[in-house]
Amino acid sequence: MKIKEIHVHLLQKKLTSSMRISRGGFDVRHHLIVEVVTNEGITGLGEGVGNARLIQQILTGSMIEQAVGLDPMNIEAVRDKLIDSDVYMEQKGSVVCAASAIEMACWDIKGKALNVPVFQLLGGLYRDKIEAYASDIYWEEEPKKMGENASRVKSLGYQTIKAHLGCKSPEEDTPRVQALRDAIGPDTSLMIDLNGGYNKLQAFQAVKLWEPYDLTWLEEPVSPNQIDCLADLRSRTSVPLAAGENEFRVYGFKHLFDKNAVDVAMPDIGRAGGIQEVRNICALAQSYGILVSPHNYSSGVLLGATIQLMASVPNAHLLEIDTSDNAVYQELLIEPLEIEKGFVRVPQFPGLGVKLDKEVLKKYSVD
Repeated sequence: MKIKEIHVHLLQKKLTSSMRISRGGFDVRHHLIVEVVTNEGITGLGEGVGNARLIQQILTGSMIEQAVGLDPMNIEAVRDKLIDSDVYMEQKGSVVCAASAIEMACWDIKGKALNVPVFQLLGGLYRDKIEAYASDIYWEEEPKKMGENASRVKSLGYQTIKAHLGCKSPEEDTPRVQALRDAIGPDTSLMIDLNGGYNKLQAFQAVKLWEPYDLTWLEEPVSPNQIDCLADLRSRTSVPLAAGENEFRVYGFKHLFDKNAVDVAMPDIGRAGGIQEVRNICALAQSYGILVSPHNYSSGVLLGATIQLMASVPNAHLLEIDTSDNAVYQELLIEPLEIEKGFVRVPQFPGLGVKLDKEVLKKYSVD
């Protein structure tokens, strides 16, 4: 089997309301989807996560040419060709994101060719349902509004909820933490994501002020480049720290782990190097006693890949679910996810369990 051609689709969805995080607001979501077609007529889907237009340029500029003619069943060889075999070995950045998309699609092809879900190719089914958390609470000027949003999400059956803060100082954002905890009660888990928006002093203030609110984790309190700061923070607080969505490849995570900087690692399959790379990261994390909760905040293609990986990995922990209507999500799944009491049933379709039809392309495609 050979890769015959690769189509790149840039999808765009306009939001009904702006989503505010510590680094600003946005009212449009973009998804970069690749469609890898083989000479045997099998098509696989993958997604690159990051700067969608830059990833698109990398793919159409040279990477597609490198990939055509490769055997998608030999995924390690594809990975080696696209990331490590050129004069300059790409360790970080959008080149890795682009390669992640093609690698993901190769797993989809392989599963379809063998008529098995991808989890069967990754060691088999470790769990048939995955506990999920709702990732849909964004910063609001009024703390009460954040509490109301949290109550709405809890009513959907989720027992773990994540909110984004950091648009104001830790002291000014504390009423929002209070409103969130009051809204969901003491028995529902709460995570706070700062999206790397605080400096070192602010991060130390935040963990001191927010320790009483029993956080499941505090995510990216400082810039992902400040690993020493993150390690120092972790040594001085009882609040678990999560990070890694902006990290690349197993080498980057080894540095994170060696520094004792995180309690929970959050690699993104569409960014860190693909399914096999994140599987390697999971194995490395297990040797350090670290849980892995993959970052999963993009389209239904990334969601499908993340579920397949988490179904097969022992130390996978909490699936991120976008409970808003702000992404091209369910339209890319063969069937809607079965979610009951905050647990997602693992789909049994061959490959990643995803699809891309003409109606979706017509509705969301942009040049």
